[in-house]
Amino acid sequence: MWQTWVMKLVILVALSLAVVSCKGEEGKVVAKKEREDWPVARGGAGLSGQVGVALPGKPEIQWMVKTEGSIVGEAVVGKGVVIFGNTAGLLTAVDLKTGEKKWQKEFEQSFEAAPAIYGEMVYIGCEDCSLYALNLADGEKKWSVETDDKITAGVNITKSPKGDESWIIMNGYDGVCRALKTSNGELIWKHETESPINGTPAVVDGRFVVFGGCDNVLYTLDLATGKPLKTIEGEAPIVSTVGTEGTFVAWGDHSNKVMGADLEVGELSWDYSDRNFPFMAAPAVDKKAIYIGGRDKKIHAISRESGDALWKFKTGGRVESSPIAFTNGLVCGSSDGRVYALDLEKGEVVWKVDLGESIIAAPSYAKGVILIGSEDGTLFALGKK
Repeated sequence: MWQTWVMKLVILVALSLAVVSCKGEEGKVVAKKEREDWPVARGGAGLSGQVGVALPGKPEIQWMVKTEGSIVGEAVVGKGVVIFGNTAGLLTAVDLKTGEKKWQKEFEQSFEAAPAIYGEMVYIGCEDCSLYALNLADGEKKWSVETDDKITAGVNITKSPKGDESWIIMNGYDGVCRALKTSNGELIWKHETESPINGTPAVVDGRFVVFGGCDNVLYTLDLATGKPLKTIEGEAPIVSTVGTEGTFVAWGDHSNKVMGADLEVGELSWDYSDRNFPFMAAPAVDKKAIYIGGRDKKIHAISRESGDALWKFKTGGRVESSPIAFTNGLVCGSSDGRVYALDLEKGEVVWKVDLGESIIAAPSYAKGVILIGSEDGTLFALGKK
């Protein structure tokens, strides 16, 4: 009798383990991993702003690095190294764990763009009209490419459609979107628009390049050739970076609206407005909603399906910081000097940290650490002590 009972217990335990674990093709248990890096603006080629892990508990300041210039672009992380630029023309690399400076390079013009890390290289556009490729280890320049105007947008990195090489996709204030080889900056294609482009281009589904311009147009280009596939006419300049999830894209503009569209259809799905304040931040996008900050001092959650408001949260200052979305929460900075963590469903405060310095840069996240820069030139690392 007892043997039968033991056998049943063994079977129940085995079934329980099968329910809570997931096995790959080779029978290995697949566990949910911590996010290891944040290599490009908004965390990935689609610029969704999604982190992919649960919101951490209320953090403390682990370390901070002070620089002589405002930090307006987000920091990126690769191989345990944090890279960020500032408006004084300083490009700085620090250790993610300790904040210890690894190297710093000074340029003649400012950095508003987020860098990108790929392999052993760092790529960043500068207001001196050049794109730079530097060694991640020591910051030494490998090559540079000149454009016809300043570069304020972060660069994106993607595999070529054939998968045989890696490409840089970049926008410039000269109104040109370019594809370049990561190895040497060789031009693959370019597409010229009629007005400056401020936002980082998204790469969607390995097929599309998507961005908005100051000519009021949302562009969808063929990744392979750079030729336009679809355009959506807006009402005002699009000065920020778009956000995508799947083939859905959302963006804010100077007509005080947020808009959503399906790239496959190529038509506007809806537009959202609340008050007469523009949206300067990039949205975070998941399968349910769009999350975006505005100059009305609020963070807005908008239904992806209908374009209706889900919730709004008011901060103490304008919100030009672009939020990042955890699986159950949202993190965003405000010019009131605070970093807010909000419940994704209700928009209620989970925690907030007062840094005492105005924030317009987007946060980023890697290995349990939230990184965010201030207008006073401080990069803060927030996490468990």
